[in-house]
Amino acid sequence: MKILKLLCLILTLAVFPALRAEDVDVEVSPPEPLMNESFFLTFKIKTTGNVEPYISFSPIGATVQGKREQGVSISTTVINGKFTTTREQNYVYELVAERAGQVTIKNIKVEMGGKTTNVKDVHVNVLAQARRVPDVFVEAQASKTKVYLGEGLDVNYYLYLKTSLTSYDVKEFPKLNKFIKRFHHINTPPESVQYKGQVFKRFFLYSARLFPEKVGNAVLDPMSVTVQVVESDYNNPFGGFGMGAQRIKTKDLSSQRIEVEVLPLPSENVPAGFTGMVGEHEFTLSIPKNKYLVNEPIEFKLEVKGKGALENMDAPVIYTDNSLEAFDTKSEVTEIGTNAAKKVFEYTMLARGPLSIKSRDLPLAYFDPASGRYVEKKITIPAIEVSGVAAPGATTGAAQPQAKEKEASASKSEDFLSRLFSPSTDSSKPVQKNTLGLVGPNLKGETRWLDRWFDVLNIVLVLMIAGVAGQWYFAGKGQVTASDKASEVKREISSLKKKGLNYSELYKIVSALDKGNHMASGGVSISQIIDESGLSKEAKAYFKYTLQVCEEKNYGLNKQQSRKINFESKFFKELLKNV
Repeated sequence: MKILKLLCLILTLAVFPALRAEDVDVEVSPPEPLMNESFFLTFKIKTTGNVEPYISFSPIGATVQGKREQGVSISTTVINGKFTTTREQNYVYELVAERAGQVTIKNIKVEMGGKTTNVKDVHVNVLAQARRVPDVFVEAQASKTKVYLGEGLDVNYYLYLKTSLTSYDVKEFPKLNKFIKRFHHINTPPESVQYKGQVFKRFFLYSARLFPEKVGNAVLDPMSVTVQVVESDYNNPFGGFGMGAQRIKTKDLSSQRIEVEVLPLPSENVPAGFTGMVGEHEFTLSIPKNKYLVNEPIEFKLEVKGKGALENMDAPVIYTDNSLEAFDTKSEVTEIGTNAAKKVFEYTMLARGPLSIKSRDLPLAYFDPASGRYVEKKITIPAIEVSGVAAPGATTGAAQPQAKEKEASASKSEDFLSRLFSPSTDSSKPVQKNTLGLVGPNLKGETRWLDRWFDVLNIVLVLMIAGVAGQWYFAGKGQVTASDKASEVKREISSLKKKGLNYSELYKIVSALDKGNHMASGGVSISQIIDESGLSKEAKAYFKYTLQVCEEKNYGLNKQQSRKINFESKFFKELLKNV
């Protein structure tokens, strides 16, 4: 028997936390009821259980006429792999006040699962007769008056009137301090609406999406408008043949102030990847490729969509390595409709040495105001590899391979010419008798200087023929590859001219001067390639200067000064000839 009681106690303690009332809101409708007419007290209770709560309160100045259950809404969320079901139950009590004045609802308690939730007193102003609604007025309407820090709410300002409107002019817009503001440009025609049982024509004046920046009470400022309306003067018996004369009257109107309660975000169970955003968000990472060369720009984007204040969101860290140099991250916020926005982060990095970063999952989290919990989402960070050896200062060592190649090419040319035009030095080859070979004329009796000039002329002719033959030989050997490469560079130059000068594409175009592909193995900089190219002195200076300015401009290297550069077609044409 004792064991059975112990098991029941354990089960009861396990069930109790799931049956607690997490949030209780009390609403009064209408806000200012009339004496001897019914008004309604609605309890909105959010729970994680399915047990009906027990509600108790003491009405001072009113009597309870009845109770009904309005409905139940169920929502399920998945957080860290766990399913959580939240129920919102609405209970409505009908009350009647027999006298005008203030009615107080005291001692409000909600008992559920053995736990009691106390609710602060509710005060209701009961009117002896209905307030007269003015013929023209301005009203502010907020979507919420109780929000979390950073949670978005909408506020709209309207002009209501029964009479004809001649004109209106905004005297003062609401300041809306302590909020991040997104103003909406909405063009809506006037519409007929019912307001407190009467028909009005409503004009839309102003709208904004707001995000509170501080915890506590914030105020939605009033909006002041000057209007000119047409009114009838029935006190003038001579105007309009006794039917009342019409006159235009100017009025200064102002909307009421609205107080907004801003709640702090929970300090418990805050994930490490919390972005500071409130409301549902989506994260998308896009990287064009996974393999790069040393000193090649690594560019990628992170796109964030959601309902939060994306203006305040900082760029998450995507890649980290001692060999990676990160430049200023560019970002831009664009609105999606009236309730959401999109922010795109553009990252640019340079790898100063070889590296290999493995793929990983990056957790990014936001706060869900509906459930009161933090929600974490994971995005996959692809692996990247950077190859090559960075040695920008090693100019001496870099010159050696090129010098050797020049010597090798020179020796090949000399061997080719010697084999083609020099007499044979092979002494082992037998001399054939009685054979006729190619001989020059033997002009006996001429002077020695004429013989020397004739020999010089023969040598010059031979060298010219050899040069033309060598040029045809080597040009024909690489004709297809050079033509294709030149066509590609020509297309890239045309694209750069249309888009404007930028470091990434200009770097690629100038790299075409590296015919031996020396930069791929490291140790050779782009400046060295330009210096050792066949470009003119002016073209070399132009491309080195333009690359430097583009790098500063695109990656924010020099924020103190801004240098201008132009697209010089003559230098690009010269570069194309040297490719």
